[in-house]
Amino acid sequence: MDLAYAYAVPPVRSGTPLSAIIRHALCGAAEAVAARDLRWPAVLAQLQMLRAAGRRSVRIVDAACGDGALLLPALGRARALGFVAIEARGVDGDAAALARARRAAAAMADLAIEVQFERGSVEAALREEAAFPADILLYAAERSEMARFAALARRAGDMTLGGPRRAAGQ
Repeated sequence: MDLAYAYAVPPVRSGTPLSAIIRHALCGAAEAVAARDLRWPAVLAQLQMLRAAGRRSVRIVDAACGDGALLLPALGRARALGFVAIEARGVDGDAAALARARRAAAAMADLAIEVQFERGSVEAALREEAAFPADILLYAAERSEMARFAALARRAGDMTLGGPRRAAGQ
């Protein structure tokens, strides 16, 4: 699903900057998409725990980000929770999905959020991240690949969430 086209912008209220209204609409719609991902509740819980511990910065990596359907809402939620420095990296092998993710990220336009998207494989991203582990590491893999990626993922992130994006049959 192309996140950039999944949003409805509410009517402009007087005195509210249009950019703020658009950003609010994008975050709300993006969270609705993310909520269908099995990993979303754990992402929210980890962000809340980090913030409750006094953290003001967070680093999130999605090693199979697709069009950013989970990564971008996580960034928006981190900002809403009060993180003031949010660094993110999205990696995927699908160039078209990455282009959609970049467009959706550009619509967020928040100086506290730095996000990079690059083409690559899950395995290569996990290996690279081991040098500087993320606070939250996301990756999606088929069941047959999970065991192979598990050890790499543990070294690449403080909290790792791997598995299918959706429950079987969805």
